[in-house]
Amino acid sequence: MRYSTPAALAVLILTSAAVLPSAAGELGSAVIERLGKVVPTPAPSPHPEEKIRLISSLTVQNKPSGDSSFTFEAADYGERKGGRFRVIAIEQYSLIEPKPKARALRDEIVRKLRALEKDLLMYVELVGPPREPQKVHEMGAAGGGRPYP
Repeated sequence: MRYSTPAALAVLILTSAAVLPSAAGELGSAVIERLGKVVPTPAPSPHPEEKIRLISSLTVQNKPSGDSSFTFEAADYGERKGGRFRVIAIEQYSLIEPKPKARALRDEIVRKLRALEKDLLMYVELVGPPREPQKVHEMGAAGGGRPYP
């Protein structure tokens, strides 16, 4: 895989760390907002459920020119006894042009994301810098053919 920006790599690292069971145990789980009982629905799902909401994905796209894009996805789930979940609703959000009442919160979120980016860059220094992508002929082209110039 090749990632064009350090922030894209950072998002990959965060995403990878979020799904590792050992990391989840040590660092805690996703932040989940409990919203109470799900309004009963007609059959075939008459089971009682608790409604929960969480941020299911976060994407930061930075370019060397300074342009940035922040998007995330929030999802509502119905949680049944026994650890089973059902998707109720999913919505994509962007921090590019918020509604006027959300601008102050958007600015605070962006400040926190920039602080996180700085921490992630320090993490990269500790773990090791990004590697340059290998050229096709260095990896061994399939079929023994020569790569085009």
